[in-house]
Amino acid sequence: MEQQIERTILPFKIQQLINIIIQKKRCGADEAFRYLYSSNLYQQLTSESSFLWQFSTPSLYDLLKKEKHSTKQSQNKDPKVLLFQVFCLENYKSYKSISADDVLHLFFKYNVFNYLNDVFEMLHTQGRDYIMAEIDEYIKNKKRSL
Repeated sequence: MEQQIERTILPFKIQQLINIIIQKKRCGADEAFRYLYSSNLYQQLTSESSFLWQFSTPSLYDLLKKEKHSTKQSQNKDPKVLLFQVFCLENYKSYKSISADDVLHLFFKYNVFNYLNDVFEMLHTQGRDYIMAEIDEYIKNKKRSL
């Protein structure tokens, strides 16, 4: 019964959260959707065992803001890592024959940029085909875990 209540309330919580993001960040709906849907908070909200949907919307926004700030602080500002991430995005676009916008959507949805940052030292020395296969496998595993 509680899961039914959660599934009924969740869209309203998400809608309220998107509205808060638009107001606080002074951005459009597209950016607000990307901001929320690329977060771990969203993944947790939609998890079967989550209790976060019970939090107030302002509290959820605070958690989201802290997560994004923490992620931003932890991301490596090294130009080599950024170049590698761009390399991966551009090559994945060709590898899958999809648009850059579609690749960005996938990379944000499944936190591929964070993954590439975390595995940079090991992965950047590999060949293009190996890297594309690794990104593919990472995305498939993330999809399965959702």
